[in-house]
Amino acid sequence: MNILRATGAATLCVGLLAGGVAAQEADDVVFEEAMDFAMHDAIYTMYHEIGHMLVGELGLPVLGKEEDAVDTLATIWLLTDDEDMDSWNALVDAADGWYFNAVNSTGSGVEDFSYVSDHSLDIQRAYNMVCLMVGAMPEEFKDTAKSYEIDEDRQGACGYTYYQAEQAWTTLLEPYAVGEDGEQGEQIKVVYEDAGDYEMFAEALKDREILEYAANLVMNRYVLPGPVTFRATQCGMANAYYSSSESEVVYCYELAEDLFNLYAIDIVGASAGDEEAGDYEEEEE
Repeated sequence: MNILRATGAATLCVGLLAGGVAAQEADDVVFEEAMDFAMHDAIYTMYHEIGHMLVGELGLPVLGKEEDAVDTLATIWLLTDDEDMDSWNALVDAADGWYFNAVNSTGSGVEDFSYVSDHSLDIQRAYNMVCLMVGAMPEEFKDTAKSYEIDEDRQGACGYTYYQAEQAWTTLLEPYAVGEDGEQGEQIKVVYEDAGDYEMFAEALKDREILEYAANLVMNRYVLPGPVTFRATQCGMANAYYSSSESEVVYCYELAEDLFNLYAIDIVGASAGDEEAGDYEEEEE
């Protein structure tokens, strides 16, 4: 499978060969693209964890793996958000993130894969997401499906997969929807804690208002029975989670750094070549 991410990688190659100003400009391009990639994943991750929050706070039934179910909800929201012009890019980057995480683990033996995890394998999550994307909008995402080598028959079947998932989530959430009077339930509080060494990621989250946008989306759509907090903080690991005991969705700054490095080193490096990727990594250190 060949996912095309040629722009940043090609620019990086040219810059490193030319040296000087061109190299700095190339690094700037990759930095900006890597930050976009990390923030796009943050958008998807927040919606994923909000899915867990809705299941927990509203007491929703879940058939099958909850992780798969909220992956689907996050994808549906991003596909149907007409106000966020970046939502489709967030979907593509989130899928690519799962794909390249899977690529990084292919050197492991089968015994190293967590087959009993609550999550499906990363590669499955990537392909499931792309199937929903092409199922909902076959023309808009036909190039994405092609890059993932999903054949036309499967693309056609993805249409029903998306329809079934969208109908199921709509049915589940309809009783909790904000009514015609527009009266909302409990509020969602957004908190940014000290970011330490991850300050540039905290600033990117704030500048793009990712947590605030997600909070407003939920409050404008659903009536929550109790107050909820969206918190960005240092966790000591790359993670994001919903805490049912605290009624909190937590996004860890370390996760943004992890996705930033995935793009700048692994994805760009896969296109630009190992030598160039090593040079970029060394410069960043």
